[in-house]
Amino acid sequence: MTIEEKIEQFAPVAEHLPGVVVIHKIEGFAPLYMSSMGLDLIEMNLEELKEVGEDYNKRFLNEAFMDDYLVFLKKMIKEKGDDHTYNFFHQVQLKEGEEYVWYNSTIKVFYKDDNGFPTHSVTIAFPLGDLEHIPQKAEKMLDESFFLKRNRQKFHSLSSRGKEVLRLVALGKTSAEIAEELHLSTETVNSHRKIVKQKLGITSTYQFTKYARSFDLI
Repeated sequence: MTIEEKIEQFAPVAEHLPGVVVIHKIEGFAPLYMSSMGLDLIEMNLEELKEVGEDYNKRFLNEAFMDDYLVFLKKMIKEKGDDHTYNFFHQVQLKEGEEYVWYNSTIKVFYKDDNGFPTHSVTIAFPLGDLEHIPQKAEKMLDESFFLKRNRQKFHSLSSRGKEVLRLVALGKTSAEIAEELHLSTETVNSHRKIVKQKLGITSTYQFTKYARSFDLI
């Protein structure tokens, strides 16, 4: 069965599902199908949507987040196989110039080629609407994702001792307390603190805590 035949077979079912259904190529994320609920929201027909192609990510989604997520998805498919279902929050811009709207989506492999390699995914997306607390939490998650992306290289430039000092400072310990716990002199601890601050560009205790939380040290 070709991908076109499978989509044709699946489309009538998708039209009755309580969310926006989209079928993408996994490589490049170009859409091949979207249920009428979604097409009505973006005010396009299916042929117009297909013409968007790999620009779909830039046109409708928060590209900075989705780029990382697609890398993660491919990695998970490779490690866990293609029968898993993955859930995630993301932002959609329905019309150019409008604010992003939060969606909760579920995605899994939809189609594999003749060699059994996953080539297409199917997503069903639900708008979060008036559930205000969920978008707020999702916003925090997105901010943390961007923070990790921007600062990953700086964090990994720290030595293991520097990361340990970062963790303990974030927990509110003084240099003297850290020195006692790590069996170091206070001068050595202060030296590590100075190096950590220089490498990460830290100017406050709050930033020590943000790094430690973002990189799962506390």
